[in-house]
Amino acid sequence: MLKTKKNTYIILAIILLLIVLLWQIKFKNSNSSLAYDFAVTDTASITKIFIVDLKGESITLDRMENNWQINNRYKVRNNAMHIILKTIKNISVQRPVPESSYNRVIKDLATNGVKIEIYQNLNKKPTKTYTIGNNNADHTGTYMLLENQEQPYIMHIIGFNGIMGPRYGLQGQEVNINAWRDKNIFALNPKNILSVRLINEQGKDSSFAIKNISGKLTLFDFQNNQTKTQQEALFSYLNLFQNINCETFKNENVKAKLEESKKLYALIVVHQNGVDSLIIYQMRDKDSPKTEAEKYTVERMYAVLNSGDVMLIQNYVFNKLLITIDELKGE
Repeated sequence: MLKTKKNTYIILAIILLLIVLLWQIKFKNSNSSLAYDFAVTDTASITKIFIVDLKGESITLDRMENNWQINNRYKVRNNAMHIILKTIKNISVQRPVPESSYNRVIKDLATNGVKIEIYQNLNKKPTKTYTIGNNNADHTGTYMLLENQEQPYIMHIIGFNGIMGPRYGLQGQEVNINAWRDKNIFALNPKNILSVRLINEQGKDSSFAIKNISGKLTLFDFQNNQTKTQQEALFSYLNLFQNINCETFKNENVKAKLEESKKLYALIVVHQNGVDSLIIYQMRDKDSPKTEAEKYTVERMYAVLNSGDVMLIQNYVFNKLLITIDELKGE
């Protein structure tokens, strides 16, 4: 009888111990899961993304009615927005940072990390906040750490062989607003264009203007004399303004250097919603030139919009706009 009671107590003690162990395991797992819960699966509910580097450079991506905007000023490239939302949804743990690398990775996150805040449903507090560090040795993942957690992880996307930083628009460990901007310069319906004037600074005789006068397109030379040409040629030219992109936007410090460059063209487009104009400059070749003619590249040019923005444009894209009046006349 005593032996039976003793066995019962032992069994009860074992059961109680197992319950305690299971509770501890469950508690530990529930807490540790918070350490790698980076993903936001419902990206449709994301209304704002804030990104800031340790230099204090930051961008805020806001969801608008029909697009996303950067810092309430510029339209975001659709492709860039698609990539970051896909990343936020599908990012997952490759593996925890091993103990042998822990101190190094934590130091890297503290000295080189970029902070990400993700907001949903117009809430004032972020749903997720985490820091993005450098990449692991084989460049198959990126060190990341969730706010208020101690364990960093190597993060990746299953099926994607690469690093995470560029998918958040980072250049190295720095925020660059130009990486996010929509590169479209002209997206005009030709029927809404009132006039186009192209001034060739190197040969004024080849300059021209096209004006929409009472629904009829009319060509004028550089002295504002009306010139005969085919309507189809003028409409085909205006049709080009439906989709013209720059290669990239440049920082303000480039504008000062343009004083050393030769001004090539002025392009002024008046349309129903306003005026878009740009001044186009030669671009200096980075390589040391042997002759004066070799100082400039023919593949790219700089352009300054009337908004003050500086762009790098490709001759391949713009050469169809930068034509002569004789080409419009078919001569």
